[in-house]
Formats: sequence, C-alpha cells, structure tokens
Amino acid sequence: MRPDSVDVSVVIPCFRGEASLPELCDRLVRALEARGDTFEIILVDDSARPALWTCIQGLCAGDGRIRGVQLMRNYGQHNATVRGFRHARGRWVVTLDEDLQNPPEEIAALRARAEETDADVVYGIPQARQGPGWRTWASRLIMVIPRRVMQVDFDISAFRLISGPVAAEVARSERHDIILDIYLSWVTDRIRSTPVRHEHPEGLRSSYTLRKLVQVFFNLLFNYATFPLRLASVGGVVLSALSGLAGVAVLVSKFTGTITVPGWASLAIAVLFSSGVTLLGVGILSEYVTRIFLQINQKPQSVVRAVTDEREARAPGPRPTGAAASGSPHGHGHR
Repeated sequence: MRPDSVDVSVVIPCFRGEASLPELCDRLVRALEARGDTFEIILVDDSARPALWTCIQGLCAGDGRIRGVQLMRNYGQHNATVRGFRHARGRWVVTLDEDLQNPPEEIAALRARAEETDADVVYGIPQARQGPGWRTWASRLIMVIPRRVMQVDFDISAFRLISGPVAAEVARSERHDIILDIYLSWVTDRIRSTPVRHEHPEGLRSSYTLRKLVQVFFNLLFNYATFPLRLASVGGVVLSALSGLAGVAVLVSKFTGTITVPGWASLAIAVLFSSGVTLLGVGILSEYVTRIFLQINQKPQSVVRAVTDEREARAPGPRPTGAAASGSPHGHGHR
C-alpha cells in the first residue's frame, strides 16, 4: 500500500455550498474519527464562483485532511466527482452531496453493508425522501433508465461507497457527458444498497432545475440505453409490415373497383408511411451523431484551475487510488 494512502476518501462536488460546507466537513471529521479511520475530504469547486473557493480554502487551511480542487468552470456534478476520484487515495471512496441531505454519520452503514456483502459499490437509499413532490416523481421517472441499464432493483443516489480500484478505473474515463452510476455498472456488478436517513435542511433549494433534469434524462436515454435504436428498428419493421398490408389492400381495391381516383390511395399511403419511418430514424440518429461528434472532438470533461495541495499540481493526469496502487480492495442537491 502507498505510504500516503488512507482508509476513506470523501469526494464532494460543490456548486453553492458556502453555507453548508463548514457544518458538513465538521460532521464528516467527527464521524470518521469516531471509527478510527484515516481519511481525506476532497472538495471539488465546480461553480467558478470566488466565494465558494474562498470558503474551501479556509476549510483546507483549518484541517490538513481537507483538500480542495477548483475547476475552470461548471462542468456538472458527475464530471466534478470523477475529477475528485483522480485525487483520491482511499481504500474506499465516498461521494455525497454538499447540502447536508446525506448524513455523514450514515457512512458507517455503507461500510457495514459493503463488508457484509463483499460489494464494490453500496448506495445509500433514503428511507423516506423529502422535498417537492414534482421533483420526487421526476427523479423516479429518470431512474427507470439507470435501473434497467444497471440491472438493479433500487433507485440510485449521490450517496455512494465505492471501492478504491473501482473508483480508480472510473477515473480513467474522459467522457465529457459521463453518467457516473452507469459507468460504475460497466466496471463491476457487485452493486448493493442500504437504507439511510435523508435530511432536508430548512431553506434548501435544489440546483437541479426542470431543464437540467430533462437534460439528464436525454443523456441517459441516448448515451447509455439502446432503447431508442431498438424502438426505431421495431417501429420500422412494424410500419413496413403495415405498409405492405396497406399495399395489398390498395391492390385488391384497385381490382375490385372500390377506388375510383387512379393512384390516389397508393400514393397517399406510400408518402405517409415512408416519411414517418424516415423522420423517426433521422430524429434518433441525429442524437447519436451529435454525441459522436462531441466525443470525436474531445470536448474536455474538466480542467483544473488550482489545487490546495501543491503536490497535486504536479500530477500530469489521472492517478490510481491508494488501493489500486497496492492491488487491494462507491439527489438532487447538485446541479
């Protein structure tokens, strides 16, 4: 094991957590110290706002176990989390939201579940979600896709415990539009869950607007699911079959004299069905072409502006966690 490795790395993507981060870090330190773990807390500033970085710098100055990473601009919660993985040195990596919805004291429950089931990834699932009703229903609708793709029977959350080697492998990804949970399921199938408390601090306002929830839904649908392509395939077969049957009906009607306007029915049917199939295919393929275009052009996943630990500034690229190096053994509050 590397001499500078730790038991737990906590990665927190931050967007506007100036008010909540001091309390969150204090509770994290107390919870992890109570277990006797060696640990580090990695705060990834994904806001490009001076006030948040100032807050993070202050927390880092007060405790050497807290480290900060500032990104050039807002890249999104999942990209910021993966960037945090690249700076993590833990045998286990914990991710959670900055807004105190995920109680740090529940990390012990995640660890216990991982040890009990020999899991690589454990999700903390809220026993009872709190928050606006429309957002809860929207989140559950979005969860249909990852549940199917990941082949799990529970809704995912941002509160995760991930083994070091799995986090290190995910950190190798350079996708600009990565969905962390899907990628985790590509790395391992030892994914479990455990119930945890869910808090809703007074005045909490989620950064996930309806527009961003829709964007997440389409990223899931077109980047990680084969359903649209299969829909186009099945739809094309069905419409082709219907067109064939309609052609036969038109042909029979032609010979029986039911159709009096020559060519009208056959032309109308041909145009409607062929244009329908064509437009459906073009619409779906355009989504894939857009994403292929962005990937080929290597749109950056994230770029670091500054770090609080000067050793990290010298790191040229992704590096493995302490566990990976040794060969031993992962809401909606963010935008």
